[in-house]
Amino acid sequence: MTKLCMLLCVLVMTGPAVAQEKWQNLFDGKTLKGWQALPTSKPPADGNWSVQNGAILCPGTTPGWLASDATYSDFHLKLQFRGDAKVNSGVFLRSQKTGQPHITGYELQIWDYQPAGYNTGSLVGTVKAPPVRIRGNEWNDYDITATRDHYVVVLNGAPLLDAHDSAHLSGVIGFQCQVDNKIEFRNIQIAPTRH
Repeated sequence: MTKLCMLLCVLVMTGPAVAQEKWQNLFDGKTLKGWQALPTSKPPADGNWSVQNGAILCPGTTPGWLASDATYSDFHLKLQFRGDAKVNSGVFLRSQKTGQPHITGYELQIWDYQPAGYNTGSLVGTVKAPPVRIRGNEWNDYDITATRDHYVVVLNGAPLLDAHDSAHLSGVIGFQCQVDNKIEFRNIQIAPTRH
């Protein structure tokens, strides 16, 4: 009876059991294994992606994007990016490998000066985030949760976006490479979730 009371007390204090996230590294720090370079606006240019100093590098020589081999539906994604304070790039969420990734899925903006106001933290063409500034030439942290139609975005530890949209529910993770916009990505981890 005493053990049962103790167990009930623990359950009351901690709430229902929550499944722990199982993190997977999407980048091994050395190669582009698990990724595919694809063209965007000017085929066959695909971004000239490479790995340097433990990070995935877009040198800004040609446009293109990098897509994960695997597709994901609901997930928790963490990554770091580094570029100039005015860098124009993005993280693609639930995109398809054929077609324009910002149309077949979502583009989570990395650009503080987007003319239509879809600045850093926004889902381009869908939901605008409040104005924010990235840390130029320093590592910035993106923490992204996608659960069905619900998106939560945290930048450098500060909540930035909490929005709903159901246009795209499954696809690849990707990174955008724009001409004259050098950017790096590293520490890319994903925890697929089940519902």
